Amino acid sequence: PAITYGITSAGGTFNLRSAGTVDYAVDWDSTGGYESSTSNALAHTYTAGDYDLVVYSNDVYRPYLNNVTADASQITSVVIGAGADLGTDLSYAWRGANNMTSFVCPFDVTSGVTSFNSAWRDSNSLTSFPLIDTSSGTNFSVAWLDCTSLTSFPLIDTSLGTKFNYAWQNCTSLTSFPLINTSSGTNFSGAWRDSNSLTSFPLIDTSSGTGFSQAWYNCTSLTSFPANM
Repeated sequence: PAITYGITSAGGTFNLRSAGTVDYAVDWDSTGGYESSTSNALAHTYTAGDYDLVVYSNDVYRPYLNNVTADASQITSVVIGAGADLGTDLSYAWRGANNMTSFVCPFDVTSGVTSFNSAWRDSNSLTSFPLIDTSSGTNFSVAWLDCTSLTSFPLIDTSLGTKFNYAWQNCTSLTSFPLINTSSGTNFSGAWRDSNSLTSFPLIDTSSGTGFSQAWYNCTSLTSFPANM
């Protein structure tokens, strides 16, 4: 399977959302009945309950919830299958999945992704995030904004990253942050704004930086900060 979604429905419509050209089959309740589609918004009616929705695709399948709250809020977990092809752009993929408590993804599945813009924005029930391959990523803008329950963050590869604006804004449960490679970074505006539980910050490379507006604004618990930043 490309993706398995945990769904909690109060009863009503769920729209499986994607972007770009897609060709997939979906098993709405993991019972072995399949519906094939090339639609970017495929609707299904659930009775109230919990379900595992499984998406199968041999081609690129790019999730694109894009903060459509009626759908995104029904997702409680995401498991990406080994060998899944998510394409190169995960912008807005799971934005607004505010009841998602678990995100599981094999390391190498994301190796070709260049944009993570707003991918997990507003996923404020996530308490942890996996170490995924972000070595091709250039755009991390707003990727984890308002992930207020994250208590730690992994040492992802951001060596090609240029845009970090608002990436970790309002991650209010983070107490520390890893020494990521920001040597290519130009835009850090609001990157850690309002992350007010951070008590220290590492000496990241800001030598290419041009935008730092409110980068650490309201980080009120910082007790130490690299002197030459």
